[in-house]
Amino acid sequence: MKRIICPLLILCIFLSCKSKNGDSDQDTTANRTLDQSQALLHQFKPLINGVWVKKDYIKKVKKSKSPLEAVERGTGITIMYIDTTQLKGDSINVPAVINNHEGMDVTLRFQAGKNTTTIELGDDELSYKVKNGDTTLIIYHYNSKTKETATAQYIKAMQTRPSGGLAEGMNYMINQAILSGFYEGTDAAGKKVNARFYDNGNVSGLPGLTTYFVQNDLIADPEHSHDEIIFNLNAPGQKVYSFIINKKTLSLYDNAEQIKSNKPSYSLKKKRD
Repeated sequence: MKRIICPLLILCIFLSCKSKNGDSDQDTTANRTLDQSQALLHQFKPLINGVWVKKDYIKKVKKSKSPLEAVERGTGITIMYIDTTQLKGDSINVPAVINNHEGMDVTLRFQAGKNTTTIELGDDELSYKVKNGDTTLIIYHYNSKTKETATAQYIKAMQTRPSGGLAEGMNYMINQAILSGFYEGTDAAGKKVNARFYDNGNVSGLPGLTTYFVQNDLIADPEHSHDEIIFNLNAPGQKVYSFIINKKTLSLYDNAEQIKSNKPSYSLKKKRD
């Protein structure tokens, strides 16, 4: 019997030691992952909070003075909101708008991507750069079919999510880029008009009109031939004008015939603030 017991005893001791070593290795890996997650959180957290809009889309809108001209750049995530106070474990739920049209949520995880400068954002990866004190976020999207990586940069529109919804952050940036300011001009009858368009979408000086929205959801209505401003959106007195901005002159048109004849309902020239 002794010859049988001894080998069995040795085997049990060996398996026990191996099990303890395995548990130790797993604990070490878990601790290492936790430490890495905390380090990434510490690195990214001070920089990524806020409402972020797609940089090259806004840049194109500003240059062309036309969301319609910039539509090809308004794809993918066009706006997103990151709030690290909502952290659960190593993850945050990030509300986003796709193609300036539909909302969705993506998960931001403080886990390293393909390198230590990125963290996981859904199926993509997120990084940042800081220049002259300004932070730019960068999304890296890997295409498994083409084996290529596309990048998109994002600039901060505001620090907190607007009460009217995430899309207001995009509206704010578009307003600021092409419309906000004081205007002097005339209506179709030649009557003098002094108007002001505000960053937040309010307007004064145009009879009966108190708010404005520059149409940028062109997926919802792809038949646009001209850019549009909707005044008093979803409120009494809603009014839609086509618009053209030529240098500093904003022309508002009731219909296509006005555009063809170049007889706008309002012709307004932006003044220096």
